[in-house]
Amino acid sequence: MRISNDELGKQAYKRVKQMIVSKKLVPGQKIVQEQLAAQLGISRTPLRDALQMLEAESLVESIPRRGVVVRKFSDEEIVEIYDCRIALESTAIRLFVECASESAIRSLGELMAPFKKGRPINEKAYQKADSKFHDTIIKNCGNRFLYNLFQKGNLLTCIDSIGLVRAPEETLQEHAVIIEAIEKRDVSTAVNAIQEHLEKSKRLILKNVKDGN
Repeated sequence: MRISNDELGKQAYKRVKQMIVSKKLVPGQKIVQEQLAAQLGISRTPLRDALQMLEAESLVESIPRRGVVVRKFSDEEIVEIYDCRIALESTAIRLFVECASESAIRSLGELMAPFKKGRPINEKAYQKADSKFHDTIIKNCGNRFLYNLFQKGNLLTCIDSIGLVRAPEETLQEHAVIIEAIEKRDVSTAVNAIQEHLEKSKRLILKNVKDGN
């Protein structure tokens, strides 16, 4: 059965997006469409469709006389992303604490547990667990519209493509505080903890902007 170009474009979109998240395509890298199409085993037509979808989501951009490149976010843009995350995740964690199942709550602790056993922490593994941690809270908050806002805005995908802002050794304890508050069904403490967790990263980025780094 022959797959349509439209379906191939959707498949290519998912694969290229994953390549961006996993850093197989890094911020600022030019996408050589002939090579990438060959790598994916498709023609350039569905790849162009995929890149248009990714551009609409701010994950790639077309630069005159250079072509399509993986989007590299400025510090100012990263701060804006964190502002959106703080607003939405504060609501998400409040709803999560109120309605999440015990198994969903338990999974948060299981995500962080492997990193308590020793040092140094594998940053790649930690980043993956960190992303899953936040996604679990948002996905299981009971508000589909809120989750769709995260998905359509690619907030976690953008953060993943940026990488870790602070060292795992610093943020691991912050995750533990968040988990403890959730386990106690303490809405106020959980909201304050996740806000402070994200604000610390935002403040570090703002400091870099101020220092010109």
